[in-house]
Amino acid sequence: MAGEYTREEGAMCNIPQDFADKKIGSCPFCGEEHPRWLVKEEWKVIGSNNYYFKCPECESELMVPKDDVTGMSFTKNTYSGKQKMKAGKIMNMPYVTIIKIGLSAKTSENMLLKDEEIPLDQLKKVCRKE
Repeated sequence: MAGEYTREEGAMCNIPQDFADKKIGSCPFCGEEHPRWLVKEEWKVIGSNNYYFKCPECESELMVPKDDVTGMSFTKNTYSGKQKMKAGKIMNMPYVTIIKIGLSAKTSENMLLKDEEIPLDQLKKVCRKE
């Protein structure tokens, strides 16, 4: 993986940072309302590029394909959209892979989610703190 996790403050347009703050919002694991997500980008020669998001409170890490963050996979007119459709995924929904669940946020229930790829709205429902 390339680079370290960073947070750019005051940037006019930072697509992955905006995605984390607005779409992911509160951390699904520790429940922090405004976690100020940290972002890291992974570039590959072959395959899809990915963004990684880290909660600075509990250190849980999520991965979202770049085309889901930018919306390029939401149409079947793109390669990533065709792959998404072929896999039977919801077209207009970002999919999140749970890379790591922070030590302070681990429970026996949410540990079952590690390495799973699920739609973002489903992750929020499964991990909602009642």
